[in-house]
Amino acid sequence: MTELLQQPNTLEPRCLATTIGSMPHTDVRHATDLMFQSTPEIPSWVQFPKRSGRENMMIQFTEGMPGLMLQEGKVRMSLASDEATEELTEFYRKYLAVTEAGEMAELEGFGLSADVAAGFHEMLAQLPGRVASGQVKMIKGQVTGPFTLGTNLLDTDDRCVYYDDQMHDVVVKLVAMKAMWQMVRLRAFGLPVILFLDEPSLLGFGKQTYITIGKDAVISDIDAVVSVIHELGGLVGVHCEENTDWSLLMETRLDILDFDAYDHFQAMTLYPKELAAFFERGGWLGWGIVPTLDRQAAATETVETLLERFDAGLSALQAKGFDRNLLLRRALITPSCGMGGVLTEPLAERVLDLLRELSELLQQRVN
Repeated sequence: MTELLQQPNTLEPRCLATTIGSMPHTDVRHATDLMFQSTPEIPSWVQFPKRSGRENMMIQFTEGMPGLMLQEGKVRMSLASDEATEELTEFYRKYLAVTEAGEMAELEGFGLSADVAAGFHEMLAQLPGRVASGQVKMIKGQVTGPFTLGTNLLDTDDRCVYYDDQMHDVVVKLVAMKAMWQMVRLRAFGLPVILFLDEPSLLGFGKQTYITIGKDAVISDIDAVVSVIHELGGLVGVHCEENTDWSLLMETRLDILDFDAYDHFQAMTLYPKELAAFFERGGWLGWGIVPTLDRQAAATETVETLLERFDAGLSALQAKGFDRNLLLRRALITPSCGMGGVLTEPLAERVLDLLRELSELLQQRVN
């Protein structure tokens, strides 16, 4: 393993671009080609929610989970049956074989099949040639985070499995193993690897819906996944939406905070003390500055208008005492969210063009 992988926090993105994951396309190879063209330095495998219902972010990472069942056409989790008990026993056997005995062949039981992650397998097939070209500097993967998966997956009584101790434990361990499986494959290319946890549901943390979930539990779950990735030399980021409580995430061991810098930049200015400590330990900010959640914005924004927004954000953080060049060195440029939700294929491709052009301009500013 290279020195950079052993000490991931010494690495800086310096305004390079990457994607969050999803695209509205259904042609796997074509969309992957587009991803490589727009973000050649930090490619990220494409998720295809419109290609298959199994690529929905709440289903995509549940392969190998014990107790899954269909109830009235909806995926549920229940550990009440004898079959589920056997699956649970086998789940923990494989988990311990990997984590305690180092039997990495058992990690295949936690893998992502081509049925649920066609983009991962297509990126993996293209990476040897892309890496050989010398353009690729880092490689990014992603997994639905433990909070979002645990609070959206329901049991047979329509209760979040996050509230059941046994199922909660399974969710955290499964997410960690899905991340490890990706790490093992991606780090084989000898480049730094980034794994993002997609945690949109953290927007609701502390509100009425999740009022009984404590902060320590959220931090513990995230750090359990982070530690697995760190042990394999990877960087760990989180993508959240809107006005998430970023101070909570700054208390974790996460390396990258990816936020909606287009519509909700102000949220990142509310925690200057915590952000300073985050930067002190090598943290990066992922600036989700290219809009994806509003078709009109995606169709009308230009590189010039996005640059104005980015500069306004820099100035706001400078006013809080942060060094401008540090902010640029630690900036990762991303879309504001995945592109597979409301955007059409042409609009998603426009977003990719804006992302590439903006990143190239910003890289010229870094000292």
